Amino acid sequence: MSRSPLLTALFHPINLFMLALTAAAGLCSAWWLAPFGFVFWLIMVFSIARDPGLQMTFNRQNRQPLAQRFQIRFDRLDRARFSIFNAMAQSNNPGLQKTVETVQTALDELVEHAYLLSLRMTAMDNNFSIQQVTSNFDDEITKMQKSISENSDPASRKEYEATLQSLQARQAQLKAVGALLSRFEAQLTGTNSAVDGVVTSVVSFQGRDGKQVEGKIPALLEIIQTEQSELKQFDDELEKSQSI
Repeated sequence: MSRSPLLTALFHPINLFMLALTAAAGLCSAWWLAPFGFVFWLIMVFSIARDPGLQMTFNRQNRQPLAQRFQIRFDRLDRARFSIFNAMAQSNNPGLQKTVETVQTALDELVEHAYLLSLRMTAMDNNFSIQQVTSNFDDEITKMQKSISENSDPASRKEYEATLQSLQARQAQLKAVGALLSRFEAQLTGTNSAVDGVVTSVVSFQGRDGKQVEGKIPALLEIIQTEQSELKQFDDELEKSQSI
């Protein structure tokens, strides 16, 4: 696990040097400079700790792992977000940076939403995998159907029929979960394709004035918002499944 942005800032060489200089001032005749130096040191620490790139890297390195089928697709989505961030960080055009900022913010929200949803889907995928290994519904259902057909006692048949209905319901539920996981996997693939298009457009803005690209921003935001809406549908499905 990597250091937090605050710890990184505290142990930054420049900040350590500034702290040592402040302490030296306090021990020498210029003791009255120590409070000012300490305030300046705090400002430097928090300036580094709040660096967006540092925070993004820390969040990336400290995320819980996802199911492999989702991890590969999410990592690609996260790299796309970094591509835009790095492109704007290297740009010497403040106007362009300001114009693209809304796209960056919207993409950050999309990536975080995709991660949280992938985390929930990972828990479901883990349980689904266990159920697939430990359950053999086809054989159990066949066995119950045979027991029903061979038993003439009403009470026994009723018990067998109840068990059969329970097995069939669980089998249907497992199939529904499998279908949901597959659809989400496909959704992440589609989201990646859409975001790749956004990244390509933003990178092509390099060297152009912010005013020139303002008209293209709404279309990019609409693409991101569409992907957000589609992810939200999976949120709703998960909420419904948990309330049943």
